[in-house]
Amino acid sequence: MSTIGKLFGRSPFHLVQRHMNQVSKCIARMNDALDAFAEGAFDQLGPLSKEVSQLEHQADQIKDDVRNHLFRRVFMPVDRSHVLEVLSLQDEIADTAEDVCILLTMKQISIRAEFADSFRKFRDLNFETFQLAVSIIDQLDELVETGFGGAEAEKIRTIAHAVAFHEHKADVVQAELLHKIYAMDDRMSIGEFHLWMQITRTLSAVSNTSEDLADRILMTLSLK
Repeated sequence: MSTIGKLFGRSPFHLVQRHMNQVSKCIARMNDALDAFAEGAFDQLGPLSKEVSQLEHQADQIKDDVRNHLFRRVFMPVDRSHVLEVLSLQDEIADTAEDVCILLTMKQISIRAEFADSFRKFRDLNFETFQLAVSIIDQLDELVETGFGGAEAEKIRTIAHAVAFHEHKADVVQAELLHKIYAMDDRMSIGEFHLWMQITRTLSAVSNTSEDLADRILMTLSLK
């Protein structure tokens, strides 16, 4: 264990990793709901939405446990507020997964052939951006062990840049998707059009918040 590790004890990031593991469960089941939505299996959306809500609630409980634990600790290798900010961003992603699933239950609409490919690319890029952010969180313990420097820090910086690039690609595809949806607004009911706007905007928060999370970690590195 490094000098920092010996001084402060076990890294608080293992608690953040525990929370992120629960957030990942929310996102995984959100993807299952999106699969069911794409296949027109609307009867599966209600149960999946309820399951994601339960997973999100469990994530909230873990978040509260982590916060209570952090406030009991006297010494920490990083500023307590930085850890809490990371935790809050992860919580936003779990909330987004729940919000997406709720939207999918609002009205039985189909993915139109004209924008099906763009929507698939959009959801995949959001998921990939999130997965890259998860890989950063997974390596935070090792970062503490190396004193926030060396190869581990560089590896995290590289992944953070990949997160930003994927988020940008998601933005580009989102714009493409919205153009196609707007081009069809005269062939949709007001309810269908509005729901597509809500689904697209809400799903985009997965990649946006994942980028914010990576940026927060980079900021923490810059302050060490």
